[in-house]
Amino acid sequence: MASGRSTHDESPERTALAAADGEVTRLAREVRLLGAVTPLEAARERARLVDAFERGHHAEPRWHYPSVDRARTRRQADELARGLEALPDLPLSRLYVARSRELASECALADAIGTPRFGRMARSRFTSTEPAAERAASTLAKEWLALGDEPPVPTVQSDGTDARSLLSRMRVEVQRLGLPFEVVTSESLAALAAIGDHHIWVTTGREITEADVERTIVHELYGHALPRARAGELALGIFAAGTARGGDEQEGFALVLEERGAFLGARRKRELAGRHLVVERMASGASFVDAVRALRAERFTAKDAVRMAERAYRGGDGRSAGLGRERVYLETFVRVREHLLARPEDEPVLASGQVSLDAIDTLRPFACAEPSSS
Repeated sequence: MASGRSTHDESPERTALAAADGEVTRLAREVRLLGAVTPLEAARERARLVDAFERGHHAEPRWHYPSVDRARTRRQADELARGLEALPDLPLSRLYVARSRELASECALADAIGTPRFGRMARSRFTSTEPAAERAASTLAKEWLALGDEPPVPTVQSDGTDARSLLSRMRVEVQRLGLPFEVVTSESLAALAAIGDHHIWVTTGREITEADVERTIVHELYGHALPRARAGELALGIFAAGTARGGDEQEGFALVLEERGAFLGARRKRELAGRHLVVERMASGASFVDAVRALRAERFTAKDAVRMAERAYRGGDGRSAGLGRERVYLETFVRVREHLLARPEDEPVLASGQVSLDAIDTLRPFACAEPSSS
């Protein structure tokens, strides 16, 4: 395991778990599902689609993806899970088994990118685990979608040289917090920003408000980057590699932090609701074109509608379903908010890495003791 305090004895079971800790960390770095589903020349294709919809045409995406072969990684993840299942049943071993199985499923997804079967497989990976949270998210999406538009406000360019830009502000805050990330730009992002192992990517050429800038800093740095930095200091690598659904519920945690910072205004709520609408339509058989048209009917611009639909349909061919990871945002927001209201003492564990709510009690002895801040 990574250096740090150890609570393990030298029994064969504990030795096997120590080896599994390093292996699951390596496998998580190799899978990289979100990177694999990003289309090649995404910015150029996005511009073509926006132009078509702005002119009243209904263009289908022509996405092409990097060639990947995760068969070997998938076999290794399956073998790891089977080996751990042969050990005595321990709470920690169950976490590693579940994460190994999840990584194996993501490898299978990566090998199906661009095919009609990709969407069916993705639906299984990102399906709801709690019907009540799914219903609550759907209700919330309908309420937020009906909100009125906010008045126009001055904007800055996302990657501009202005000190108020997202790129400038992100670099300042990363340095201030002492985070081990380099802030760089990416023209392929549909989101405003994204986090990797060593980089924070900021999208290029987007006109955004200063509120968007500060909200994105809260979401990406306090919701994602700080937990990952803390994970790197802990004895168990699974904090960084993630527990099963840990990455999903980290999105809900980041939205809770947005809400605390008063960044969930009407425009942000409508965006999240629109993204949820897309995955619901997609699950009912809607195509990319259908989804963009539905968003346009809800008063979204062509640029926003295309970006939002791209996020949901990425990994697919645009006619059948895509990744659909957008469904986890509102569902995990509902779950994490309710959980932390009932058990605020769990937040330091949740903020110690990519940790799911179900894994909190098992990982508590190994987590950061300091509360998260926002």
